[in-house]
Parts: sequence; structure tokens; C-alpha cells
Amino acid sequence: MRKRMIVIFLVSVMLISMMAPSVYAANKSEVVSGGWSDSKGYYITNANGTRTMYKSGAKGFTTSVNATNAAGTPTKTPNRHTGKRLIKAINSAGDKAYAAYGETVWYNKWHYTTARMELTNGTVKTTSGRRIMENASHAESPYYTPKTFENTEARTYWGGVK
Repeated sequence: MRKRMIVIFLVSVMLISMMAPSVYAANKSEVVSGGWSDSKGYYITNANGTRTMYKSGAKGFTTSVNATNAAGTPTKTPNRHTGKRLIKAINSAGDKAYAAYGETVWYNKWHYTTARMELTNGTVKTTSGRRIMENASHAESPYYTPKTFENTEARTYWGGVK
């Protein structure tokens, strides 16, 4: 009897361990993310890796007026994401510093917003880090003063965390 229970236990452990990667892969395939950049505007990267571009605008993109279904389940993408470049004068000579600002509204969903000043090749100069919240999050990068001939871009990112 004891030997039989050990065999059943070992078989169960093997079956569960074989199923775990496929369950994880299914959840991972549902990951959707996106953001905004000075040069390209707004975008959403779908779970299969395809990217949907939106025209850049001051109001950001809005995916749905109705934030959740009747059961309160969050939408697959944020209800709204807005990104912009912030500018401030740093001296009387007219030199300027720049920061990125992002705001994401995603009702009933834990998500992050990140704001970064980057070179156009993707090198990060300043970052807010991920700001994780439920319903609404915002992030502002530290200000950065570009060096001569440095091309900077404000970029914001969002994604779900739960």
C-alpha cells in the first residue's frame, strides 16, 4: 500500500511539472505593452509581437470609454496613456533641460508607467523606474541636459504586472 502511494505521488509530481511550463507560456502570451516616443507617437505591442501605431497627439490614445465589462474585469489595454516631453530653462543663456512624463489609466488593473530620456539609439540617460499602481499611474524622469550634438527623445512605457 505504501509503495503504491509513493508511485501515485511521483506520477502526480511528474504530471504537474510537465504542465507548469505550458500554463506559464499561456499566461506569458497574453502580455501586452506599449508606450510613446517623441518621434513615433503612441504604440501598443500585442502578445504576438505585432505593433499597432497611433498618431502622436497631446491627448494620448484612448482604447475604451467603458473601462471594464459588467463583471469588473479590466480591459486588455489601458483606458488611456499620455506621454510628453517636459522642458525647463536652466540658465539665462537659454540652455534647456528635458524630462519625460507618462500617465496611464487602466481601471481595475495593476500596471506600471515608466518615463525615460533616451538618446535616439536607445541609450538611457535618465529614468523614473517603474511606477506600479492600480487604476492610474504616472512617472516623470529626472531632467537631462543634452550634450552638444546629442539627440535625445522623451519616451514612456506601460505594461500590466498582474
